[in-house]
Amino acid sequence: MGPQEHRVERRLAAIFAADVAGYSRLMEQNEVGTLQTLAVHREIMDGLIAEHRGRIANTAGDSVLAEFPSAVDAVKCAVEVQKALASIDQDRPEEARVRFRIGVHVGDVMVQRGDLLGDGVNIAARLESIAAPGGVCISATTHEYVRKALPLAYTDLGPQQVKNLEDPIQSYAVSRLPSAPTSLEEAAD
Repeated sequence: MGPQEHRVERRLAAIFAADVAGYSRLMEQNEVGTLQTLAVHREIMDGLIAEHRGRIANTAGDSVLAEFPSAVDAVKCAVEVQKALASIDQDRPEEARVRFRIGVHVGDVMVQRGDLLGDGVNIAARLESIAAPGGVCISATTHEYVRKALPLAYTDLGPQQVKNLEDPIQSYAVSRLPSAPTSLEEAAD
């Protein structure tokens, strides 16, 4: 291995971490159906990530890790993913729905051979774990970037103590405002 293969790049990024809530239960109930539904959901998610200038850095089973050059793009994407997936799942029985939890954090990351590493990634993953199924949870850092730019409702969850991180993470749940435009593009006009 040459020196270039060990090179680690650092940069600031908006990190999007998504994982299916109750995935093991869904697989136990119906492996084939769950995998088929997951494939459809991932196609939609992957398309929206690309549309919002994101890059998928890693996937494993039911999880997705992506980076965005903009916090606004990352949160906009997360909200639109949840909206799109909820609309295609609305006729499916509640217990069979494949619902992602999504966490978004802006922080310093290390990039090695395309993979994202570091505390920024760990925080995004922990935010994902406290998001409601079908929901989006963001860090206070992300909130500072998006609170005035996106017409969404932000519920302060306070500092959240999470697994394997010493310091609590100030967190916000994100939801659409009832009177908000039907798409974030309309809001930008």
